[in-house]
Amino acid sequence: MGGDTNPHEADPLAIEPERVLELDVEVDDPIDIGDIGDGRRRIIPITGGTVSGRIDGEVLDAGADYQLFRENRATELVAKYAVETDAGSLVYVENRGIRVASPETKERLRDGKPVDSEDIYFRSVPEFETADPDLKWLERSVFVASGIRRPYGVKLAVYRID
Repeated sequence: MGGDTNPHEADPLAIEPERVLELDVEVDDPIDIGDIGDGRRRIIPITGGTVSGRIDGEVLDAGADYQLFRENRATELVAKYAVETDAGSLVYVENRGIRVASPETKERLRDGKPVDSEDIYFRSVPEFETADPDLKWLERSVFVASGIRRPYGVKLAVYRID
């Protein structure tokens, strides 16, 4: 039972991520809805940016990041926006994730101040929708992203999980 694996065969359970995209997303000042009982609800308008890698283009001024900011737990992130490729194709992005940091670092983030990326755990799972047949590969894989928060934007490295 336990000794019937061939060490020369590929592991069918192995995951090998492929870095496929980088997004530099620009944001505007947050809209603070206030404390809703489970944290502070904030809406951060997405105003533009760029995408590069297997797709080159721009992040459109259309969308927002809907955050539930919590002092002592992970901040929940749900960003919804659109990308237009250099070829003119449109891609809808819905990116769900979490950001974990100390209360002091979270305060700096909330106030729009710079923070050291090593002080924050920022991961997400983007999903894509498009009508372009050449970009349907975006709908046929699972993606994960690693992020860095900047005072007026976010940088994401997106990996396709094979």
